[in-house]
Amino acid sequence: MTKQLYLKCWIGNLGKYNEGELVGEWFDMPCDMSEVSKIIGLNDEYEEYQINDYETNINGLEVNHYDSVKELNEFMERVDTLSDWQQPILEAYIFNNDIRDVFKDFDSVPFDDVRIYYNVEDMEDVAREYAEETGLLSSIPENLRNYFDFEAFGRDLSYDSTFVFLDNDVCVEFYH
Repeated sequence: MTKQLYLKCWIGNLGKYNEGELVGEWFDMPCDMSEVSKIIGLNDEYEEYQINDYETNINGLEVNHYDSVKELNEFMERVDTLSDWQQPILEAYIFNNDIRDVFKDFDSVPFDDVRIYYNVEDMEDVAREYAEETGLLSSIPENLRNYFDFEAFGRDLSYDSTFVFLDNDVCVEFYH
């Protein structure tokens, strides 16, 4: 079972902050911006907010002070629709791309042009998994298979694709 992805942001009233008063609250994303405005006191006098902190379990996701709550909401709404097998692909894709581009063009995430490896720590493990999945060594007698150099094969595999290692020993391969 894949982890449930989340993003929480501490959103503060920028005008109050500039006056030396810290007014804000933690919000689970996606959030209702009208509720945020009410809670942190946005109005005609105080119109701007900033994100002062965030918590997430989405590998590679970084949020800055002036990110758009609207974009973060749209992003998390899309994240909530992902299946378990798509979540690691999104996380790996974030590592290789500017998160702002991912926010704007979520549909560019290549959910079909990938392979996911589980329980792997390095390229040698990936090479072993690849050989097992594809039957690469099936024509080699059992007593000779132990002489196959998985470390070198893993290194060579890394030349043909992009491999991103995530938490929990998951690796996502993006085909070139």
